[in-house]
Amino acid sequence: MFQLLQPIWLWLTTGILVPVMIHLWNIRRGKTLRVGSIALLKAGGHRQSRRLRLTEPLRLLLRCLLIILAAVLLSRPVWQQRPRQKEKGWVLLPGERWQETYQHFQLSIDSLLQAGYALHYFNPGFRAAGLTATFYGNMEMDSTMSYWALLDSLQQMPGAPRSFFIFTPAWLHRFRGQRPAIDTGVHWYAYTPADSVATWPGNAYATPSGSIYAGRVSSRPGGNSYAWEILPFGAAPQPVDTTTMRITLFADALMQDALYLKAAITAIQQFTQHRLALQEVHQTTALPAQTDWLFWLSTQPLPRDVQARNTWRYDTGQVVNSASWIISGTAAPVPLYKRVQPPLTAAEAVPLWQDGFGNPILRQEKGPQTTQYHFASRLDPAWNELPWQADFPAMLLQLLFPDSNNVITGKDRRIIAAQQLQPDHTAGNMITRSRTAAITTDLSPFCWALLLLLFLIERLWAFRVKKLPADG
Repeated sequence: MFQLLQPIWLWLTTGILVPVMIHLWNIRRGKTLRVGSIALLKAGGHRQSRRLRLTEPLRLLLRCLLIILAAVLLSRPVWQQRPRQKEKGWVLLPGERWQETYQHFQLSIDSLLQAGYALHYFNPGFRAAGLTATFYGNMEMDSTMSYWALLDSLQQMPGAPRSFFIFTPAWLHRFRGQRPAIDTGVHWYAYTPADSVATWPGNAYATPSGSIYAGRVSSRPGGNSYAWEILPFGAAPQPVDTTTMRITLFADALMQDALYLKAAITAIQQFTQHRLALQEVHQTTALPAQTDWLFWLSTQPLPRDVQARNTWRYDTGQVVNSASWIISGTAAPVPLYKRVQPPLTAAEAVPLWQDGFGNPILRQEKGPQTTQYHFASRLDPAWNELPWQADFPAMLLQLLFPDSNNVITGKDRRIIAAQQLQPDHTAGNMITRSRTAAITTDLSPFCWALLLLLFLIERLWAFRVKKLPADG
């Protein structure tokens, strides 16, 4: 279908009035006729020689076409054509677990194929597949890409049909990232695979008593569980961390903040049995040369000669009241009363905790030798409720030992809730989007070529026309 993206330029077609007027007012000189007597001249001959006549109509047509074509060219002409859909829709199965998925939904898939649906892989590229390959094992394909990312690219794929039936395992680790909008043309069916339970050794570390605190992780469709046991030294089946984490607390005027933090770290040590060496100092001259964690509970500048693998610092700047929450993602929201307006350079850091308005409260800034954590509040009940929260030690635990609760992606057996796979609704109406995007072809090159051709024809015509002498 022919379309103009900027049709306002069609007003230029009124310019064809100029060549029309020129041709209408072009009075041709009369011919000199030799006659034997002036009696043969009639009065009407003079009127006929001055009559307006349309001369060279073909040349006039060329000039009008040039103006019209120039107006169309400025209007950005395009040709849009929707691809023909030979298929009723697609049935998509993951190539890495093709056989198991097909056998689980065999009746539904066979009925869809008989109804005119085409079989495709639910993998990057979404290439066509055939049932003859299903019983020869699973295909070697990417089994790590997020299903959400695949669905988003599928719904934006030009030439794709309007209806999809997707059959996949329900593993939660495949639904990573932001959930895209799911329209009513997507029908998603997920199942719990046969290998729905996985168990593997977790972290293991030496305790102050000399024993080994070894963890074991179990993953099931309903969630993950962690079990710990105390083993004799050397009896753990996994590598054992025998290091001691050195933690330094510095506080000058904010002594009460250090007491709250010290109580939380002590609770972590008693619960996890990790080897922790906690040191509290109040003078910069007493700071150790090296430490694993430095909690700088002060508004003074951090000394340049301090070497710490991780540093917690208070932000300094404008203090604003904030009736909001501290949201960490791992604990319940904590009431927030005051915060410090972060500097403009804070956008370069990664926010770990945020308030209810999306402002960073704790942000991480990784460097070549140290990682800094900037806290835009205080460990003070007048600023927030962190000192009184039972989840505060758990929030600190995620910072001190970020790998303590990590789950191996290939062994995660948690499944997604069925409600997450349903189409989106807005004000009671389902969202519908067209996936069959029109194929747009720019016609500007063709218009330029035609314009140049007409201009050359008009110029050649002008040079080839022989003009009559002025006196006949």
